[in-house]
Amino acid sequence: MRRLFRALALSALLLGGCQTLPRVPYGLEMLHAASPSYRYDFLEPDTRARFVHEFGRVQREQAGDIQLLALSGGGANGAYGAGVMYGWSQRGDRPAFSVVTGVSAGALIAPFVFAGPAFDPALREAFTDGRSKNLLRSRGLGALFRPGVFKPEPLRKLITDSVTPALIEAVAKEHRKGRRLFVATTSLDTQTQVVWDMGALAQHRDPASRLLFQNILIASSSVPGVFPPVLLTVERDGHAVSELHADGGTVANFFVAPQALLAAPTPSTGAAHIFILLNSRTTPRFVVVPVGGLKIVARSFDTMLKSLTVSEITNVKLAASEKGLKLAVGEIPDELDENFLDFTQAHMNALFSAGQQRGAAGTAFRLIAGTTAATPP
Repeated sequence: MRRLFRALALSALLLGGCQTLPRVPYGLEMLHAASPSYRYDFLEPDTRARFVHEFGRVQREQAGDIQLLALSGGGANGAYGAGVMYGWSQRGDRPAFSVVTGVSAGALIAPFVFAGPAFDPALREAFTDGRSKNLLRSRGLGALFRPGVFKPEPLRKLITDSVTPALIEAVAKEHRKGRRLFVATTSLDTQTQVVWDMGALAQHRDPASRLLFQNILIASSSVPGVFPPVLLTVERDGHAVSELHADGGTVANFFVAPQALLAAPTPSTGAAHIFILLNSRTTPRFVVVPVGGLKIVARSFDTMLKSLTVSEITNVKLAASEKGLKLAVGEIPDELDENFLDFTQAHMNALFSAGQQRGAAGTAFRLIAGTTAATPP
């Protein structure tokens, strides 16, 4: 953790004289007035209650047991999770999850999974066709004058090329069936996690809404200091603000539900199956770390995420055990190399292939809470 703080402090010193994004000042009252119904920041009790109500509506509208899939962050390691989802489709029993959530790299996988197996080829292409190798294009000396070491254009192009109007329309269609797709970002202005109901947003077919859909995914994947944060403009009833957002994993590596929902009474409409797919490992791994700025940042960030993830899983497991829910967790196996900044095609193809094999074989998850769940893949 200390290494991360040192790295961030160094970044602050280097970027102290940078150009900043132009901002229009606003207050919390303005933000609340401008926040559309598909934005949840959980700052206010009524927002938390609204999310709990929305989740309850999913439970009422979905026939049978509720199936929730939470996809974690992990940078380049997201290729593993994409592979698991692809292989699970090949296996033939991947659920049409009632709720899909995504954070960071998981946010890029989530829309494809939510839209259904018809979008599996596009999911595979996004993570294996080699476009990702261009993501880490250094600004050079420009990093001294911009909020991020790497250029944002390659990440933006990857997402805007992959997240097509057809995909957004498919998300909208599934939303109308009563399913939900949530993506988490981190608001640097409020220092809180913000959760977006992407299916509700997808109902708006205007260009501005489509751009916001893509920008939310870009923001959720923008690791602070590595990629610049993203201004997300929200509007309601004539009120508009632009809020600065960054990687959703800054606050939590995956999202199942706010604490208010985890603490709520167990629904009587049916059992719930929760699947958490980690694009990372929870176990520490010994490495002699080279003394280099980016390598130190990467290692420190990974160390922080491991600790945060273990704590989050413990909390969800406790809630699942208390409520009789079924919880299965999958993560990158120990024998695979994980490096969240290695976007080379060879690395990502290897992770995708390994995930595909485990998804197809039914060995990607382990059951850690609940004893009556069907064997997870």
